[in-house]
Amino acid sequence: MPTNVTFEYENAEKEYLQASTFSEKIICLKKMLTAVPKHKGTENLRNDIKRRISKYKSLVDREKKISKSGGRSESIKKEGAARIVLIGVTNSGKSTLLSTITNAKPLVADYEYTTKKPEIGTLDYDGIILQVIEIPAITKDYLDKEKGPAYMGIVRDSDLIVIVSKNKKGVDLVKKELIDAGIKFKGILLDAKNANSKEKIWKKLGLVYVYTKSPGKEKEYPPIALRKGSNVKSLANKVHRDFIKNFDYARVWGKGAKFDGQRVGLRHILKEKDVVELHLK
Repeated sequence: MPTNVTFEYENAEKEYLQASTFSEKIICLKKMLTAVPKHKGTENLRNDIKRRISKYKSLVDREKKISKSGGRSESIKKEGAARIVLIGVTNSGKSTLLSTITNAKPLVADYEYTTKKPEIGTLDYDGIILQVIEIPAITKDYLDKEKGPAYMGIVRDSDLIVIVSKNKKGVDLVKKELIDAGIKFKGILLDAKNANSKEKIWKKLGLVYVYTKSPGKEKEYPPIALRKGSNVKSLANKVHRDFIKNFDYARVWGKGAKFDGQRVGLRHILKEKDVVELHLK
């Protein structure tokens, strides 16, 4: 990309990467095209933007035809504290990883394109339930495939993208297809045989889990997932919406407390595995 692009272009590009529909992406790409300085050094960039606009227009037309004909796009209900998608080229080990870290039993074989549709599994991380979806193998020009746009929609709607690969060539192909779909990769790379896959996925999600307890009783199970850096107010909102209105104070045990049973207020930051006792007025 040329180094002399404008702030307008950079802002439009950010909007493009965050856009969730093809129509929204077209609008952002047109803004990007308008903001690109017109000279020989930006010719390739302008042509690339025009190519993407053309591709997304054809995808919008395809969606309209499917809708008119009564067709249905792929849709998977989000469940658990977060959604993780496993993507990669054929025979990259996606199914092996899915069966290792979740309760799913996908077909695992040596021949290519074993996975024909998204496979869904549940990952139990110390009591926190995470949804894991294996996407059928990524191929060149994935958006041009019949289900390509729908599958990329699932990827876009995920909280974490995991590229499963055995070599750099496979990773590069997947990243290119993500870019073509307007998806910025901020996930992780994993080998199917990685022994610490669950821990790496959890760490990259940016979540922590904490326990609640009632006065005089043991901590309750399962724990509650929160964004890293969350405070007691975030936890109280998760437990019950009326807890904030009636909140008096909380006691905390664990790494987030200076000492066991520390009395704290709503702004107190919680740490992984903290035990929190909420007291109401």
